[in-house]
Amino acid sequence: MNTANEIRLSGRSREILLTREIDAPRELVFSLWTEPEHLLQWWGPHNCSAPSVSVDLRESGAWRHCILGQDGKEYWSRGRYIEISPPERLVFTFAWENDAGQPEHEMQVTVELEEKGEGTRLIFRKRELPNDTEFKLQSEGWSEALDKATAYAEAAAKGRK
Repeated sequence: MNTANEIRLSGRSREILLTREIDAPRELVFSLWTEPEHLLQWWGPHNCSAPSVSVDLRESGAWRHCILGQDGKEYWSRGRYIEISPPERLVFTFAWENDAGQPEHEMQVTVELEEKGEGTRLIFRKRELPNDTEFKLQSEGWSEALDKATAYAEAAAKGRK
């Protein structure tokens, strides 16, 4: 697994750019982002689990996921799908829910998948992060989540051979 993390901060614009070279077919990697049975296996940073995932995979369709922290606290997020172009590209909104279950600041995530021989290059972008604290926390959290997704995809790909 090759990884690259780039954190961009220019003025008020905050963007996370992460890449992973994954030894798994692009179709499989795409399904990791769109099928609940896969999302349950990797969504969230290290030492967290994903006890609840819902996906309405269509443009304007909603998604909602829960991350369970080590402390037992639930962190809910939600969004809507903007673009679904299997197996190359997925664009969706992302917002954390507050304690009242309402979405907070909305951000945009773009996942691009490029064929690299028998593997896949995953390019993850998240933009419009609201503040420096959230920028730092999400940069670390998404990097860890992509590490989990990469390991899961590579193990699944080996199981298919």
